[in-house]
Amino acid sequence: MLTTHLLVPRRNANSLAALGWSDFDRVFDQLWNGGTADRSAAAYAPRIDFTETDAELRVAAELPGFEEKDLKVSLEEGVLTIEGERNAEQKNEDAKEVRRFETFHGTYRRSLRLPSEVDADAVKATYRNGILTVTLPKAPAAKVRSIPVTSGS
Repeated sequence: MLTTHLLVPRRNANSLAALGWSDFDRVFDQLWNGGTADRSAAAYAPRIDFTETDAELRVAAELPGFEEKDLKVSLEEGVLTIEGERNAEQKNEDAKEVRRFETFHGTYRRSLRLPSEVDADAVKATYRNGILTVTLPKAPAAKVRSIPVTSGS
């Protein structure tokens, strides 16, 4: 049988009893949030997938619970910016007391420097099922071209 032993600093039993629920909440928040318990707007950034082909760049951002009117996409000097706002819904008539909110409410902004020049006039953004997809066709000068090699004779 394989057993695992964790090395834990020895504490006085009274010091453990002094820990309150807020201490446990803080520890679990830090574990779940990658080391930060800050849920402010400055700490929020949507998760993205960034892909590239010979013809285009594509950014897909997870933004569940938003509406198209809440989203803004801009492109300036090779930087794509996604920003928006989500307001808290106050539809808790049945709840006697709100215990905890973990969903994001507020404003956010995420900017990405693009690795290639894009055709700004052909950029498209669509929002479906909580995913914002921005398709950025590469500019003709940025596309990969094959150059034939000939003999020198």
